[in-house]
Parts: sequence; C-alpha cells; structure tokens
Amino acid sequence: MAKVFERYKWLADLIQRSGGITLEEIHRAWDRSPLNDDGKPLSERTFHRHKDEIEQAFNITIKCHKSSNKYYVENEAEVADGTVTDWMLSTIAVDNMLNEPRDLRDRIQFEKIPGGREHLSVIINAMRDGTVLALKYHNFWRGFDQDLTLKPYFLKVYQQRWYVIGLASTHTRELRTYALDRIIELAPTKEKFTYPKRFSPEGFFSNCYGIFHTDDKPSFVKLKVTASQALYLDTLPLHRSQRRVDEESTDKYVIYEYFMSPAYDFIQYLASKAASIEVLESQELREEVAEEVKRMYKTYFR
Repeated sequence: MAKVFERYKWLADLIQRSGGITLEEIHRAWDRSPLNDDGKPLSERTFHRHKDEIEQAFNITIKCHKSSNKYYVENEAEVADGTVTDWMLSTIAVDNMLNEPRDLRDRIQFEKIPGGREHLSVIINAMRDGTVLALKYHNFWRGFDQDLTLKPYFLKVYQQRWYVIGLASTHTRELRTYALDRIIELAPTKEKFTYPKRFSPEGFFSNCYGIFHTDDKPSFVKLKVTASQALYLDTLPLHRSQRRVDEESTDKYVIYEYFMSPAYDFIQYLASKAASIEVLESQELREEVAEEVKRMYKTYFR
C-alpha cells in the first residue's frame, strides 16, 4: 500500500508542476520514473483510479481540458493557499527530486522527521471508507503502551509531525490526538463508523495555537513584541486571529492582539520567547507564563 501511496504523490506533483499535461506525456514520464521498477506501463484505467484517490487523499481535484486533452489541477488556488496540501506537495516535490543524481541529493539537507509516514495510507483509507482502526500506542506522558480502537476523523500536520484525530475507545465523548510516530501497531477492523457531516476539522482547532485542543472559551490575548521578533510574527502569525495594533506600537516594539484559547503549548512557546515577547493580557495568561519562566530560571540558577 505504501508503494501505491508513493505513486499518488508522484502523479499529483507531476500534474501540479506541469500546469497541464496530456495522458501520453504522463505515460512517458511514468516510463522514466524510478517508481516504475517493474517497467510496466501506466494504464488509462489505473491512471483514472489514481486520480480519484488523489482527490480523496489530498483534496487535489484533477480535471481534463476538452480542447487540449491536458490534465490540470482545478483547485490550484486552494492548493497554493498555505494549507496542508501545499505543504504536502512541497514535500512531494523534494521527494521526487531525491530520485535525481547523487550529487544533487547531497545538496538538499533535511530536518530529521519522526517516523509514522508508513501509517498514512491505512489511516486515509479508513477515513474514506469509515473504518474503525485498531492500534497500539505508546503514551509519552504515562510511559506505557495502550491498545485501543479509533474512529479517524482527520489528519493534521504540526511542526513536521503527523497526527490523527478521532474518537477513541478510551475516550468516547471527546476527540483525541495521536502522533503517528508513536503508533506501534495499526490495522483496520471490520467495524464501521459514520463521519458527522457537520463536523469541521478546521473549526476543531480554530481557537488553538497548535496541536493541543481545549474546550475553554476563547479569550482576549495581548502581546508586546520586540521589533526584531515582530518581523517573524508578521510573516508567520501565531494564530489566525492575530492583529497588529500599529497605533500602540513604536519603533522598538509592536503590539499584537488575539482571540484564542491558550493551552499549555502556547504557554511553553511564550515562555521560550520571554526575552522578546511579553504578555500584557490576560492577567491569568501572564501569570501562567511567569510561572513557566520561574521554573526555567530554577533549572539554571539554583
């Protein structure tokens, strides 16, 4: 299954980069591809099956111009808007480049990405078919392995890690998040589930900073950020609600406002940037960050 998934990635990248490509040109590209290790041609039937699977897995809609008979990505704007699909295609493009000669491969350096990618195809198929998964998961916090079943709702990428979010047999009333690199065993079961039509993956994390979800109501957050650090926040906002308050800013610092639900990962981030980011509001968040900074101080100045 992993090999088929690699084919999906290769085909999605080829069509997206080409801007328009005929089936004959796709056949020729496949004949030259290192993935075609058995030398078999890509049949038209297989191509259309892959095309449909790509739309299901990556939300990439591939259409054909009737006049030119060229295949293209119809929702190009959605793919290029900075979403997971865009990140995924960037990764795919680099994966394909790594099939180039060794001297070029050696000039592309990566961060080490944790394992778990081998589980993607199983999870995506389960999401598509509404199949409950059985898994053995290593819990870092509790320090032991646990067996559970999971109704996979959606996948999320955060800080180059893959996570699957769904309803687990251990927590039937709330969605739980599981890192793919901590999954020891994974297999589909015969049990089925129905994905709720009104559920929104984007809405689930809409008030959150990162991968930690909280049911706390969103609140007002105000930060004072050094001018140099603000350059990074302007290009990569901490949250979608981020608003720069220029009328309260100076040439030395910038004021930002947010409406969000701060969780522990946000507190950790603010503590790690305490030299350049000060919490002005809320008072509760300011105190939580201060406590985290105190713990950091005690580690180095006992």
